[in-house]
Amino acid sequence: AKEIIVDKENEIIVGNGSVQVQDSEGKMIYADKVTYQKSREFLLMEGKVIITDHKGNILKTDKATYDKLNEKIITYTNTELNLIEGYKLNAKNISYDVAKKILKSNENSIFVDIDGNIVETAMFQHDIENNLFSSIGKIKILDINKNKYFLKEIHIDTKKKEMIGSDVSVTLDQKTFGVSEESDPRFVANDIFITKDKTELTKGVFTVCKIRKGKCPPWKLKAKKIIHDRVK
Repeated sequence: AKEIIVDKENEIIVGNGSVQVQDSEGKMIYADKVTYQKSREFLLMEGKVIITDHKGNILKTDKATYDKLNEKIITYTNTELNLIEGYKLNAKNISYDVAKKILKSNENSIFVDIDGNIVETAMFQHDIENNLFSSIGKIKILDINKNKYFLKEIHIDTKKKEMIGSDVSVTLDQKTFGVSEESDPRFVANDIFITKDKTELTKGVFTVCKIRKGKCPPWKLKAKKIIHDRVK
């Protein structure tokens, strides 16, 4: 750091200005200010905080703590996580179990992939070691074709770039799907499996008929499996 203050009596070290910290596992921490309590093996990081792991994942925030004894990092403000697979996560109050390599938050979060598809969740858990992002509750996906997906559960393999979800309703963009504004193309299904080129729905129902409040569409298609191939 540019300045280091040592309080021997209370076993506290304070670093100010371009502070760099490295732990035994190779994680690098950069911050404007770091306060280290030796007896607790506890770090308080403030200012422009950047934490990188040995894989290359990058976590950015304005305030965080690192409890080395309990192997836990906690962020307290807006946090951005950039994964090596190309995904970006924006959330608040993230808890990171360093030993298990699992991040959690019970706050509203936005998860964006390299293609620009956006996943909005009310909570999440991300297993870094197994490349698995999961959420339950209120989930919304807006894909690059402006199609909207609403789910109650989702699991994303960030390495394979595949999504699996349940209790699904899908509103397709009229222009992308190739129908007029008088139509409302949409799916509902028990389960959904999404890859880059294809969407598969299990026990699905599909219709393009205009939404009429309180009324069933004049026609609908039911099937055990519906496949929406996005490759032209």
